[in-house]
Amino acid sequence: MVMTRGKTFTIGLILIIYIYAAASMAVVGMVVPFIGTISGIQHVSPAVVGKGLSFFSLPAAILSFMFGMTVDRIGVRKSFVLSIILTVAGDALLMSARDVWPFRIGLMLTGCGFAYATTTSPALLMKYLPPDIRSRALAFWSTFAPAGYSAGLLLVVPFLHDGNWAMACLFHIGLMVAALMAGGAFLMRLHDGEPARNAPTTAEGAAARPAFSRVLTLALSVALPNAVAYGTSLVAPAYLARVHAISLGTTSTEVALIKIVVMLLGGGLISLLASTQQRALVLFAVMAVVGAGAQFMLFFPPSGIVLASVGLFLWMFAYSSLSGSAMSLLPAVAGSGNARGVVSGIVGQFISVSSVVVPSLYFSIAAWTDYVLFAVLALSSATLLLFLTRRALRQPRAVA
Repeated sequence: MVMTRGKTFTIGLILIIYIYAAASMAVVGMVVPFIGTISGIQHVSPAVVGKGLSFFSLPAAILSFMFGMTVDRIGVRKSFVLSIILTVAGDALLMSARDVWPFRIGLMLTGCGFAYATTTSPALLMKYLPPDIRSRALAFWSTFAPAGYSAGLLLVVPFLHDGNWAMACLFHIGLMVAALMAGGAFLMRLHDGEPARNAPTTAEGAAARPAFSRVLTLALSVALPNAVAYGTSLVAPAYLARVHAISLGTTSTEVALIKIVVMLLGGGLISLLASTQQRALVLFAVMAVVGAGAQFMLFFPPSGIVLASVGLFLWMFAYSSLSGSAMSLLPAVAGSGNARGVVSGIVGQFISVSSVVVPSLYFSIAAWTDYVLFAVLALSSATLLLFLTRRALRQPRAVA
């Protein structure tokens, strides 16, 4: 047998946690193609529904730190189940929401499930995986959000022709239940005696308590590229359809397929390339430049649909590299103590704050140059912050 049972189980665990987190994110991708349908049901403008997407990210933006503390207190198994229950409850409310506020509350419930998913997943990977694979697993896992958004877009395609929003929500409930069953089968086989639970070495003990400055700079360096990626996901299908005179269904499918393929392949590749902190830093800087160029190709109107599609492909690959290389530093920043859930929650909170702000920002932008300008500023700032994070990790500090 080429692969040992231990390696098979580890890969399976990483994949199911990836799918679970991506499925939690899929709600946003489901809403975007249905904005017109939902606005008609609720008798409001499409902009009201679009800006209402901020309510999905609101729980994580406000309470991710508390979610992280809960994960550390009750454990990853119970948090895993709780997050899926919250998401399913939100889906059930979204199915029948005929007014604005029930719809927003449904988004908030699914957002709570997403917040738990983004806090539980990295804490679980850091806790149960062997030290030599944690960073690579996190680099791969970090690409789940765009893939999840794209999965949501694809999930609703069969229901767009008749505007059957309720059936799309029902399918998402089925997806979350399947994730619960598959994930539960893996989690039942995890024990506290796994390799990651062994007593820390002397070097690990020196970093047992994470420094807030390191957590802050890392969180920002992850959140800023995420803001660009999230905003691009929200506006790219409609922008490409309008500028290049093609159908919204075609652009939505194109964006979704490109994202899923690039995120999975890119995540796997980045998990191999970002094997050390120095490599992760160099990769982030290079991909920040590539990402800025890709944003220009995507939004520059004379590019044409072919070059715009190439730009979208390059941007997705650049984002998977940016996210993966930054998240690969999370184990070093979190340390070997019992605050991994809190650290994961803080990083998730910054990501969610950016996601709360982004819909209003991107849906208010009228000129394509503003999309590119925002991307350049965000990626430049993120690169500088990651350099500061790397520098802080190299400097020893006293631990109380």
